[in-house]
Amino acid sequence: MSNEAKSLRTWLGIVLTVAILARAGLWLTYPLAQGNDTPTYLHLASSLKNNNGFDRYNGTRTPGYPIFLMLTGSNERIYAFQLCLGLLTTLLVFYIAWRVSRRAWFAGLLALTHTLNLGQIFFEATLLSEAVATFLLFFVLACLVYLLKFPRVPARAENPPITPQPGQAGAVTRILAVALALGLAAAGLALTRPLFAFIPFWGALFLLAFWRAPFKLRLGATALAALPALLVLLLWINFIYTHFNIIGMDSIGGYHLVNHTTSFFELAPTEYAPIRDTFLQFRAQHVARTGSPINTIWDAIPTLMTQTRLNYYSLGRLMGVISFRLIREHPWLYLQNLALGWWWFWRVGVFWLPEAFSSSSLRILAAGLMMVERLGLFGINLLFLTGSLVSFWPKIRSRFRMDLFMWFALSAIWVTSILQTLAEHGDNARFLAPMQTLVILIIASWFLEILPKRLTQGSLIKI
Repeated sequence: MSNEAKSLRTWLGIVLTVAILARAGLWLTYPLAQGNDTPTYLHLASSLKNNNGFDRYNGTRTPGYPIFLMLTGSNERIYAFQLCLGLLTTLLVFYIAWRVSRRAWFAGLLALTHTLNLGQIFFEATLLSEAVATFLLFFVLACLVYLLKFPRVPARAENPPITPQPGQAGAVTRILAVALALGLAAAGLALTRPLFAFIPFWGALFLLAFWRAPFKLRLGATALAALPALLVLLLWINFIYTHFNIIGMDSIGGYHLVNHTTSFFELAPTEYAPIRDTFLQFRAQHVARTGSPINTIWDAIPTLMTQTRLNYYSLGRLMGVISFRLIREHPWLYLQNLALGWWWFWRVGVFWLPEAFSSSSLRILAAGLMMVERLGLFGINLLFLTGSLVSFWPKIRSRFRMDLFMWFALSAIWVTSILQTLAEHGDNARFLAPMQTLVILIIASWFLEILPKRLTQGSLIKI
């Protein structure tokens, strides 16, 4: 066995051991938690199970996570499955980091960073969609890094067909199979977290425009990567439009838009004065209770439905119309909220319930570690933003030695940061959670390139 293979197996063993022990410890000491969004997911899972599929599906959430809950069943099984998905995600991180660096120690440290990220692992112990979304996202990334860094794809300039080499029989078939797996996983990702619906099309663009492979192969892989998600999204959007007369990924887009205008809802036109005045009363109560106006709309909905005599969906459409009017007439206030939401995205959101620990010592230890990790991750996020900006300078860009996959990863994070602030205002930091390890990977790869080779290739760190 070569030294490289031995190092790879050693680090993989370390990663697997730590990942299993960490999740076993969580299983034994921390019960499955619920968030504010959990009841909606559970309700939809029950609706799918008890009402002939989508016959009474209310469209408040995309169906990816409710289907997962329906298939897994009890809370204990859900918890176990999510921890298993977390373990598989750790292995995907290991694979991606190894393909990026070809260094076992680098892959091992990145995988350990993911599995020891308390914010990440606590999401695996929560009835929220992050654990499933993170697994699907990294499965898509693993497929993409396989394609973009395929070792023997001919240069596009030469454009000959791939001819199987010794040990490489069926290379084209493998490439197309991986592209199809990417497309199917990306379709599931889009239905689990709509924020990432752009990922398959962004990846397909990179495959079609930049991938160094023969044109026919690029075209085939691009189609297989994009078409499953396109078909699924079109079917789902048609379902929402047919049942709720709303164009979008869910039936409550109007209510989400209100969060962008809550802070200046008093400027709503006079024709909406009754709704405006009622909403402002609830806003004052919400601020007094929570210190923030965000999510006031969810408190106000029952009263507004009674006042307007509209059903849940009609009221949502009306609130969307009022919010669009406010945005159009006060664009500067809207842009201020967008900028604030974009900044919140990088502030490292976590969800956990300290009181769930029966041991006060564990609670104190976890709280301290969580604070240290959040500060460290926030610093890494700032480094990512700074590095992204300075990479516009050719000299810096050449030092970072970014390959095609890394450019995809960097651009996908930026696109996500922009889309999330357009989609929601309030819980923005939570949207970064599935991509946080990807940010760390990019920062680590930059340091790998700019540090002296004797430090990154030394025997002390290889094991």
